[in-house]
Amino acid sequence: MNRIYKRLEVYVLYFYEYLRYAEFASLYQAFVFIFTGKTSAKQKVVRSSMGQFLLRAETLDFQYINYAYEIDIKRFLMHEKFDVFMDIGACLGEYSIWLGKNGIKCLAFEPVVDSFRMIEHNIQLNKVSEKVKAFNYGLGKQNTIANFKINHTNPGASKRVAEKDSNTFELQIFKLDDVYEQFEIKQNDRIAIKIDVEGMEVEMLEGAQKFINHFPNVVLIIEEKLSGAGEIQQVLNQIGRFEFGSIDQFNIYARKLA
Repeated sequence: MNRIYKRLEVYVLYFYEYLRYAEFASLYQAFVFIFTGKTSAKQKVVRSSMGQFLLRAETLDFQYINYAYEIDIKRFLMHEKFDVFMDIGACLGEYSIWLGKNGIKCLAFEPVVDSFRMIEHNIQLNKVSEKVKAFNYGLGKQNTIANFKINHTNPGASKRVAEKDSNTFELQIFKLDDVYEQFEIKQNDRIAIKIDVEGMEVEMLEGAQKFINHFPNVVLIIEEKLSGAGEIQQVLNQIGRFEFGSIDQFNIYARKLA
């Protein structure tokens, strides 16, 4: 019963957000997608509580920028105190733009070139270039070139695949441990990291051990749908001491302990 109430609450919040900003086309596309699994959304600039965003045609971008999307993650972040936000698997950069508009230093990592270009465009659209920086690479266990299959309807679900073919793209992956010094993060900065990398979560953490050990104030929000909460907790317990908890049905948090 609680799940039904929760789902109803989210639908109401989606509906309210679209009406609040008179985004009737997005509201229509949301209903179309619910009933058909398809979208005919046009490329356009839309507004939400998170900012203004250029959205791609025939994608679910209109869903990502609605404040009700992943509402429990947003509520979790609103109750945290942090100085730096790192969005690993940033898609449109919606989290970074939202938090950047609220004065937080944000770093958005996105290997898919088309999505990266959307982040850069939306940074300029929202005038947050002093707070938000975007990087056109993913984060993983090693520095490499990986094959990715792009999901054109749901770009946030694009993922690495083992075999290269005519429908894959070669994208850059770096270890966070090898690049973090360039970001000028102070050792005592409080850092929130959101990780949604379509099954590469464990590998990303394995490539961030030095980073996590270096900074004492770290909280991670990790999608565990594909990697599994147990595997994620295991690799983090090998790095240090953490408090774990659930945020929603797909995401957990891990707070570094002294």
